[in-house]
Amino acid sequence: MQRWVRLLLPHTYIDRQRRAGLLFVLPALLYFCLVFLVPLAQSILGSFYFMRPDGVARFVGLRLYNRVLTDPLFWSSVRNTVTLLLISLPATVILGLAVSLGLNRLVSLSWRNTWAVMYFMPFSVSLVAAALVWQWIYDPVYGFANYLFGLVGLLPQRWLQSVELVLPAVAVINVWVRLGFDTMIFLAALQSIPAEYYEAAEIDGANSRQRFFRITLPLLNPQIVMVCILELAFNFQVFDQVYATTQGGPAGASSTVIVLLYETAFKYFRLGDASVMAVFVFVSLLVVTLLQWRFFRKPVEY
Repeated sequence: MQRWVRLLLPHTYIDRQRRAGLLFVLPALLYFCLVFLVPLAQSILGSFYFMRPDGVARFVGLRLYNRVLTDPLFWSSVRNTVTLLLISLPATVILGLAVSLGLNRLVSLSWRNTWAVMYFMPFSVSLVAAALVWQWIYDPVYGFANYLFGLVGLLPQRWLQSVELVLPAVAVINVWVRLGFDTMIFLAALQSIPAEYYEAAEIDGANSRQRFFRITLPLLNPQIVMVCILELAFNFQVFDQVYATTQGGPAGASSTVIVLLYETAFKYFRLGDASVMAVFVFVSLLVVTLLQWRFFRKPVEY
C-alpha cells in the first residue's frame, strides 16, 4: 500500500521516475483491461446464466457447462481444432527455423533483407484476404493447385470440399500466413549469437551438424518456446480463414471451437453456451502455455 501512495505522491527522484513510468504504461494497461480482462470476466459470469436474446438472464449454475461439455458437436470441434493445431504448429516452427537458417547464411545484406521482406509480406495481409486468395488457389475447376497437379499427371482434388483434405488445406493457409513472423523472430535470434562460439567449435573439429545441435538449437530455446506459445494461441483461436473459406464445412469437418462459438452466440443466440466455450478456450490455452513455459524453457547463458 505504501508503494502505491509513493507512486501517487512521490517524495524522491526515484519515486517521480517510477510514477512517470507508470503514466507511460497506463494507457496500455487500460486498453488491456477493457479489451481483454473485462470481456473475460463477462464471459465467466455469463457462463452461469441462461440468457435470452431479449436480455433476460436466469442463473442456472453449472447446467450450461454440463450441456456444452457433453455435446458431441462441441467435442468434434475441439478435435478439429487440435488436429489443425498438430498440423500447423510443427510445420510453421520447423519451416520458420529452416528459412531463418537459410537467410542467416546469406552474405549479401541486401539480398537477405529482400528475401526477409518477401517472407514477411503474407503476415501483413489480413487473414480474410489471405483466405480468399487461397480459396481461389484451391478452386476445384480454376484453382492453381489443381493446375499444378495436372502438369505432373495427378488427378484434381476438391481441397475445401473434401472431409479428408479440408483441415490440411486450411493448415497450409495458417503456415503461409505465420511463416514470415516466426522467421523474423528466429533470424533476429540467430544474428544475436556470438560468432566466436562457432569459430571455437570449428577449431575443436565440430562439423555443421554438431554446431547446430550443440550451439544453435540450445541458444534458440527461448525463441522456440515463445514461438510455440504464440502459434498455439493463434491456431487454437483460428477463425477468419476457416469461416471465409469453408464456414466450418463440409459437414462440420473444419468447424473449430471459435467457429462453433461464433455460430452459437450470433446465429443461435445461445450466449450462455458460447460463454462456456470461451471459458474452455481460455483455460485450455492457459494450462498448455504454463506447461510449455514450465517444462520446455531452459536458461540460456552466453
